[in-house]
Amino acid sequence: MLTHLHIRHFAIIDSSELELEPGMTALTGETGAGKSILLDALGLVLGARANTDSIQQGAERADITASFNLDQLPHVTQWLAANELDAEDDCLIRRSLSANGKSRATINDLPVSVQTLRALGEQLVTIHGQHAYQTLGKSAQQRQLLDRFAGGVQFDRVAKAYASWHVANEALVNQERNAAERSQRIDMLSFQLQEFDELDIGPNTVKDIESEHRWLASSDRILTLGEQSLQAIDDVACPALNKATPALSELVQIDEQLREALDLVESAAIQLAEASHLVRSTLGRLEHDDTRLSWLDQKLGALHSLARKHQCQMAELATVEQALREEFDTLTDPNMAGDELLRERDALRSIYDNEAAKLSRHRRKHAKILAKTITESMQGLNMTGGVFEISLKTDTDAPHRLGNDNVNFLVSPNPGVSPALLSRVASGGELSRISLCMTLAALDSHAMPTLVFDEVDSGVGGAVATTVGQLLRQVGQKSQVLCVTHLPQVASQAHHHMLIKKEVARGKTKTSVQPLEATKIRDEIARMLGGAKVTTKSRQHAQEMLDSASSFS
Repeated sequence: MLTHLHIRHFAIIDSSELELEPGMTALTGETGAGKSILLDALGLVLGARANTDSIQQGAERADITASFNLDQLPHVTQWLAANELDAEDDCLIRRSLSANGKSRATINDLPVSVQTLRALGEQLVTIHGQHAYQTLGKSAQQRQLLDRFAGGVQFDRVAKAYASWHVANEALVNQERNAAERSQRIDMLSFQLQEFDELDIGPNTVKDIESEHRWLASSDRILTLGEQSLQAIDDVACPALNKATPALSELVQIDEQLREALDLVESAAIQLAEASHLVRSTLGRLEHDDTRLSWLDQKLGALHSLARKHQCQMAELATVEQALREEFDTLTDPNMAGDELLRERDALRSIYDNEAAKLSRHRRKHAKILAKTITESMQGLNMTGGVFEISLKTDTDAPHRLGNDNVNFLVSPNPGVSPALLSRVASGGELSRISLCMTLAALDSHAMPTLVFDEVDSGVGGAVATTVGQLLRQVGQKSQVLCVTHLPQVASQAHHHMLIKKEVARGKTKTSVQPLEATKIRDEIARMLGGAKVTTKSRQHAQEMLDSASSFS
């Protein structure tokens, strides 16, 4: 529920602060006083398109702040939490419009986009203005109104089924569109993998080949160095150690402290013997194999060539080959074939068709109920004998996330006339009254926290105007209602009353909003009854209307 609205430097409103209550609130005033400006400011703070012309002349910016109580709105609280805009019991929305065209929006003091602001605003307030009455004639808006009345989870099921089918269908379309590219890619992968296959290095790794090549290519040098090593060990080192051992043994007999030195020399002699054995064994295995060396040269050349083609190091070729084989396997997988995708898409289409058919039956059932309810409401709104019908035509050719139904509202405002499209036969006043009937019908299934009606009483008077007021008061029992009206019959039905006045001070025109108490409410109703001159009789008549409204509720 809207609890507070503060407007500053918007159009001809210098500064205005409204404290709003539950129930129905009438907004009245002379023609041109600024009632529509007030609704424009509310629309702006709820995410409507901004216009710098709305800024008061001489001001740098316009600011609108709205506070909402969320006690009875758990779905809004959940939405705020999901968008990390958490609130407790209240939600604070601000919108600023600068003269340079920049617009700034915040929810609970956190900056948000206008799209986010609008998404929240649609959950808090519904504005029934002239534009809304005009869009009522559009099929998409009519389907939305019917679905809101029907409620239920079937809409989500259809949307999910459609989403699954759409993904499969897009995959099939892309598969068909890219079939030539896919075939070319498979050919390229086949050629590249053939090069790896022709390389044929067996279980050897690049490291193994490089190591063996280095060994064979250096065989002559290895033999020379090995022989030099053996000569030094066998002819020099070992004899020297063998000569030192007896002398150290005799010294140990004299001085036991030299035992460690003797152990070290003996250990060195053993290690030298082992080293000599290893070198001799290695040299014994070494053969200068020109054929093997040539094979290694060829493989290294091929490896270098592949590495250049794939722009990688030779050590990374194994990883590259694995990636190519995985891509090839994926592209040649039978599951990637069009037939498999086609079967999957058709299966998902069958699921969608089943859910969409259920939704159609759900809509038709509630369309009859809604049409009957609106027809009954029309009888008391100067459309006696009028008939309201809802036509549903199902088109199964192309799936849609909202189902297969085209919804059209048909109306016959007068008896004896066949119902025709609402957009063609209903006048502006009739559209506004039918909109009110729809709102009343949807109260039990989808009550909006705050409803704004801008001249819903257009084109009516007398007893019909009283009925319109009573209906609005009835709506106000479940939702907060703000109603801009020029009719005393409607205004007298309100639980609260606000007067919008336009004044000229120091050469500037300004609009103010003033809440009225009992006596002033009576006088304002009297003014609406009798014009500028308020008489005792008009006051008495106004009081009678107010008393009658109180007894109605």
